[in-house]
Amino acid sequence: MNIILAGGGTAGHVSPALAIAEKIEADDKNSRILFIGRDGGKENEAVSKAGIELKTLKIEGIQRKITLDNARRVYRALRSVHDAKSIIKDFQPDVILGTGGYVCWPVIRAGISLGIPTAIHESNISPGLATKLLAPKCNKVFLNHSDTEEYLSRRASCLTVGNPLRKGFKKIKRADARRALGIKENEVFILSFGGSIGAKMLNDVATELMKTYSVSDPCVRHIHATGVRYFDEVKGDSLSRGKNGCRIMPYIEDMPTYLSAADIVIARAGAMTISEIAAVGVASILIPSPNVSGNHQFKNASKLESVGAVIMIEEKNLTIETLKNRVNDLKNNKIERKNRAKRISEFSTPNAANLIVRELEKLVFASKS
Repeated sequence: MNIILAGGGTAGHVSPALAIAEKIEADDKNSRILFIGRDGGKENEAVSKAGIELKTLKIEGIQRKITLDNARRVYRALRSVHDAKSIIKDFQPDVILGTGGYVCWPVIRAGISLGIPTAIHESNISPGLATKLLAPKCNKVFLNHSDTEEYLSRRASCLTVGNPLRKGFKKIKRADARRALGIKENEVFILSFGGSIGAKMLNDVATELMKTYSVSDPCVRHIHATGVRYFDEVKGDSLSRGKNGCRIMPYIEDMPTYLSAADIVIARAGAMTISEIAAVGVASILIPSPNVSGNHQFKNASKLESVGAVIMIEEKNLTIETLKNRVNDLKNNKIERKNRAKRISEFSTPNAANLIVRELEKLVFASKS
């Protein structure tokens, strides 16, 4: 199968594509895969690192207001459809799959106009603009959550499959993970992070929380990933050296090990973050970013909170005292931690990549019949 994958804007749009690419390559060594991302996107580094051929389009997100700058962006988006057609004609894919972000729109539009089977995957409960526009015209729309159908056209051919994770992302035995990180069985391990880029407000409250526990509770271990952008700003005191069981680091490379060792996770509510937490099963406090389109992180977290799978704190209500109180609720109640870990694990979808690939194969077969 020859396939074009398109996505970008954040790592959360690229990670599902890489998971699907891994499954395709594992099933068929003769498959050809091309990824189309946005020009200059940092997330493209992961594509190149995975050994996947990469092409880019010069495109920016379109704002929902009338300005000269936005008019330029609209023109660039329309121009990108022409550019995408050239790439598609040269590669000659059997199928095209978009995994989110505005770069999907010109690629999928171009594919539809050329009569090539197309599909998109939406990770968030509240879909982005590209997904809303493309859903009625694609052959298949893969969803992480069935609730997403409410936001889409009735003409969309939807299938709920979950969020695909890369094959290396697997739960590790708790004892092995804690041994690898030097965490004792009697210690409560708090893991906090704000994503690959980081989140300043989360950094501020997490480091304050660290200072509280490093003084008051020697049985608490806390590791916080600041994001590369903020590490130099946050480092410089005892926290960066791991004093009193607390440590900061720029990012976490081996997320499965850290999550498997954790008792409590504090994080944003991006779709990929939630899927990784669900794959491992750990009690979590989610702090949705208010600076995302359609407030989709709030909707992601709100759904999980409604069924007791996570604790949600909106950023407007986030203070060190609020966070400390919710952490203490979990720290002092092992049964609640266990129950929340079990409930979030019910949202794990280990077969998502396989389901998507099988459906893509059906589209290809139907187009050639």
